[in-house]
Amino acid sequence: MDEYQMEFATGFGESYQNCPACGKEMVAGHSECFSCGVVIQRFQDRAKMHATKQSIGGIDHLTDVDLKKLDKKWKQVVVNYNDQDEHQKFISVCQENGALPFAVHHYSKMLEIDREDDIAELMRRQALSRLTIQALPENTRPSQKTDLPVDFIIKTILWGALMLSLALIVVGFINPGARNLIGLGFSFFVMFIALLLYRRR
Repeated sequence: MDEYQMEFATGFGESYQNCPACGKEMVAGHSECFSCGVVIQRFQDRAKMHATKQSIGGIDHLTDVDLKKLDKKWKQVVVNYNDQDEHQKFISVCQENGALPFAVHHYSKMLEIDREDDIAELMRRQALSRLTIQALPENTRPSQKTDLPVDFIIKTILWGALMLSLALIVVGFINPGARNLIGLGFSFFVMFIALLLYRRR
């Protein structure tokens, strides 16, 4: 399409701009270029994602869809900036996607805006810490200790007391020289019943 045809098709008085893909003149505000047919918004989104990957580094494996999801998560963090849960969710999503550099980059940007931003400093350190642990070989990573749940510990004590009381009572009945174990067994049994009743309160 030559210049006259373009002007005829779009109407006189239109403003023009260069296509970001092919560089040829096109009508400003149109979604597609007449010359190369590129969809402008898609091209700009892809260019933005490419620039993001180049500026951050370490996230080349992410697809454009992945980056859009992470960008959306970051916007939620900014909107709810004082909500610690939102920050933790964002860091976790970044870690799951192997995109902790993305988190480090954005929190660093927040610190450039405000050096006194304690939240950004804390979350940046957390992201860097997780990134450092990820970079270590498997055999040199610090072991993550998992605390046993309180409920499991209480159940173990209860059933341990029951088994011990029954064992002592049985031994006391079988062995005539150890009759005093029967009384000890009953005391453990009473302790089991008391703990069980206390737990169900």
